[in-house]
Amino acid sequence: MDDALVVPIAKIDLERRLFGGWAYIAHARDGSQVVDHSGDIVDTPEAWTALSDAFVEYALDSRSGDLDHEEFGASDLVELFISDDEKASALGLPAGSLPQGVYASFKARTSPAGRRLWEGVKNGTIRSLSIVGDGWREPLPGEPEEEEDDA
Repeated sequence: MDDALVVPIAKIDLERRLFGGWAYIAHARDGSQVVDHSGDIVDTPEAWTALSDAFVEYALDSRSGDLDHEEFGASDLVELFISDDEKASALGLPAGSLPQGVYASFKARTSPAGRRLWEGVKNGTIRSLSIVGDGWREPLPGEPEEEEDDA
């Protein structure tokens, strides 16, 4: 999709091997719906709650970042902030100050995969976060149902 979201790495701390950015944005600061890089959207309060819960479980159970969904154990989660208007208000920020999304920071490991990840972050060849997770898709009204692959 041409309007699909690519979430870039927003902050790099070279000394501490830290990098972070928006791991997911459901709605922009102006409230508009965002389409992610897979063409998916989070368009209902229930979907937002499910996504938020999934990130909480990720922070509790996994905390592991990967390299392009192919090399696992490349980094460790060190920060996770689930952002919405309710949290912005609690922080004294006006509604619309932040997108509805999830910001995450990672520390690159010193493993071979971690070294490759860190080099890519530093030299700019890796420009977005990669987090593996499971989910399910529900077709939007008017969209055909996806067929299951029986391979």
